[in-house]
Amino acid sequence: MPVSPETLSAARQDLAELVAIPSVSARGEALDACAAKVALLLGKAGFKTEIHLGDVGPFVVGETGDGPFTLVIYNHYDVQPEDPVDLWTAPPFELSERDGRLYGRGSADDKGEFVSRLAGWRDFRAAHPEPLPYKLIWIVEGEEEIGSPSLTRFLEKRFPDLKADLCWWEFGEVDKSGRPIVLMGFKGILAVELECRTARADLHSSLGAIFDNPLWRLAAAITSLRDASGRILIDGFYDDVVQPDAKSLELVASPPFPLEDLQAETGGRRLLQGVDGKNYYKHINLEPCLNVNGFHGGYGGEGAKTVLPCTGMAKLDFRLVPGQHPMHIADLLRKHFDAKGFDDISIKILDAEVIGVRSDPSHFAVDLGAALLEKWFGRPAVIQPSSAASGLAYPFVHQLGATLFGAGLTHHGAMLHSPDENILISHFENMIGFSADFFAALCDAVRTNRGNAGDA
Repeated sequence: MPVSPETLSAARQDLAELVAIPSVSARGEALDACAAKVALLLGKAGFKTEIHLGDVGPFVVGETGDGPFTLVIYNHYDVQPEDPVDLWTAPPFELSERDGRLYGRGSADDKGEFVSRLAGWRDFRAAHPEPLPYKLIWIVEGEEEIGSPSLTRFLEKRFPDLKADLCWWEFGEVDKSGRPIVLMGFKGILAVELECRTARADLHSSLGAIFDNPLWRLAAAITSLRDASGRILIDGFYDDVVQPDAKSLELVASPPFPLEDLQAETGGRRLLQGVDGKNYYKHINLEPCLNVNGFHGGYGGEGAKTVLPCTGMAKLDFRLVPGQHPMHIADLLRKHFDAKGFDDISIKILDAEVIGVRSDPSHFAVDLGAALLEKWFGRPAVIQPSSAASGLAYPFVHQLGATLFGAGLTHHGAMLHSPDENILISHFENMIGFSADFFAALCDAVRTNRGNAGDA
């Protein structure tokens, strides 16, 4: 049964009002106003609400229900800056419709996700007004787009003893063929800046006959970190890696799309040594990797300038898997450079907050969700053991003990963080219907004892 026109209209109005609030955390703008609006919406939907201060933006908490099972829903109301404004087809903070899509900053990331779930909740409660047989805690923060600097501390302070069963993550994906993708984990990240200085100032290039070049040294140092297959050569790098469970290995053994499709979509051609159509999906999901994000120094202008640079800089990021702590990897990187004779290369840590997590996809709620996603989207759901990207899910999984469940409406043309951010109206409607059914299915599971705490 499709979502009613009344439900869809009310959800669009909620989304329009949220998009109209320019809650840009990078500027600290309108965060209090947006938090108040989120709290108002949750309160009207039957939640007991609280607003807590964060380092930059407030946290909104909504609570309802009680029982042996605890569901945590995590969303965020802050958005990326709208710049460059002149590349938007319509004003970024006005919800507009074109060609079956809703446009506006935050329409996808993450206000549209929040509103679709809330609209589904309201439909569910209208059909099921009896007491909720499980505990539901909804956490909506205002700092996600700047790295969630106070999220972990907030959870420790506000929920010191909470043990949750499931965390419905802030987003999920729908691929270009219309298949919903459920994300069960994220990689961690360590981002660093390397610098090497060999002289007080740039020198005449003829002196390269006797003096070392910082760009050569950086190139040699970076080359020492990885082989042609992408395997990282730092001693101890893999020692703490948590091995994937059997279900995750089974899932990555059958890629949901061919490698050729990914190459066609991205234009990527040159593969790492040993990567092929059979194992590429395992690498994306389960393997750490190292990237050189930028390499800078010397002369880059037009024509020739025969100079021996005095300094050079490179930026790197490590995508890490569960068990690997970013700060520990930074220590190993320092030891590696020192052992290889690159003790003159400094390391500046740019990002070491996000630790990799991966949840067991055999949890009963994942099966429930996958079946309902197929019902609403008309295509079998893809259970992806881990996003190739990073997300700050670690405190929810390791502090609260929850299984991660990333299901949502973000599509591959959503233009996240870019001008003309958008969602498909059909996906918006499907997620409203899915959300209502998912809340109801969890009720049934709890009442039949499938949802007892710790039951997977």
